[in-house]
Amino acid sequence: MLRHRAARDPLTRRIRDAARDVEAETWLVGGYVRDAALSQPASDVDLIAGRGALRLIGALRKHWETRGFRFRKRGVTTWRFGIAGRDVDIVDASRRGLERDLRRRDFTINAIAFGLGDSRLRDPLRGLADLRAQRLRLPRPEVIREDPLRALRAARFLAQLPGFDLDRAARVRVAAAATGLGRTSRERVGTELNKLLTAPAPRRGLEALARMGLLGSVLPELMTLPDCRAGAERPDVWRHTLDAIDESGRAGRLPGAAAGRDGDGLRVLRWALLLHDIAKPDTFALREDGRPTFHGHEVIGAHRADALLERLRLPRGDRRRISRLILNHLRPSQLAESGAPSRGMRRLVREAGDDLPLLLLHAACDALGSGSPDATRRWRRLRRVLVELLELWQARRRFRLPPLVSGRDVMHTLGLAPGPRVGELLTRISDLQEDGTLTTREDALAWLTSR
Repeated sequence: MLRHRAARDPLTRRIRDAARDVEAETWLVGGYVRDAALSQPASDVDLIAGRGALRLIGALRKHWETRGFRFRKRGVTTWRFGIAGRDVDIVDASRRGLERDLRRRDFTINAIAFGLGDSRLRDPLRGLADLRAQRLRLPRPEVIREDPLRALRAARFLAQLPGFDLDRAARVRVAAAATGLGRTSRERVGTELNKLLTAPAPRRGLEALARMGLLGSVLPELMTLPDCRAGAERPDVWRHTLDAIDESGRAGRLPGAAAGRDGDGLRVLRWALLLHDIAKPDTFALREDGRPTFHGHEVIGAHRADALLERLRLPRGDRRRISRLILNHLRPSQLAESGAPSRGMRRLVREAGDDLPLLLLHAACDALGSGSPDATRRWRRLRRVLVELLELWQARRRFRLPPLVSGRDVMHTLGLAPGPRVGELLTRISDLQEDGTLTTREDALAWLTSR
């Protein structure tokens, strides 16, 4: 399997040919080998270069017409090239040797090497046996202490490889890493959490973080969720959050499901599901009848989520999309409860923009994972509204109406200065245009004049 995959892959073929030309020792390693052994797709390419490493780097720079990026960490030099949307990482082990390099890796299942020159497997740490046993084992006891991020990576692998488990020694070492993990680069933590959340079983990884005492080191804002109940006969907010994330993994034909199938959409959706109720503990109050309320948790939660994501160095575009989903996550169900008024439906479609399908999918996962005694009745009513919202969004994309007037027209007609009032009037005009009440620029200006 691995031999055929490497032979068919244009990137590994190019590296193999370059290595032969300059007589460099080169081995595939890490996720590429692991995923091939598990018959799973692989994207990025990890390699170890032995004798002739610098000659290989020079040849690849010339062929790819890029210098790549070199970084050095704990005495290990790595070159990274971005080729056709894939990362190619080449570790220089010309002085250290292959086996010593394999022993510094995180888990034995990532310490299996495949020679590009001779097509032979090197497995000094019995990683293949661990793959067959579905076992995550450390190559050395010190590897977690040397890089505490590997504790988070352990949880990520539990999410990525649902049948696998940590062996006892690894569990002990991982659980001891909480303090060190809290001091790890925030950007590296964010990258690992992205991978965990987009894995096939994110709940498993999140539960492992909580069980091993690591959740507070990376996501302290979630620590109060297990102590907050959403209501009588309903799960606590942490369990509800995990249930909603579970639903995103079996979205099937839910309204908006297509938006969660690509990598970007799935990442944004699952971050929003993870953080959508982050402010519920702080907004908890009891009504006279004893039922809990969480007024404003979506507004506070959107701000808090943005701050958390900024701390983890997530891109601004992702932060904006996730925060907007959280801010609006109650609106589809509110529309369903209020009879789906047409003006409110159109307004949500307009304000949600391109992420309306993701918002619908979020609402579906949230509802299906609510654990409410009347969840079935609520879901039937909500589903009809979600379908109608999706149809409105699709129609709006096909037949987008040009604006009748601009903000400058509003300010000139009414003598207004720039500010929120101008936006409110433009929104009202857009609503009336979609109703068919206003059809021309003159209609819109006359409506403004009558204000």
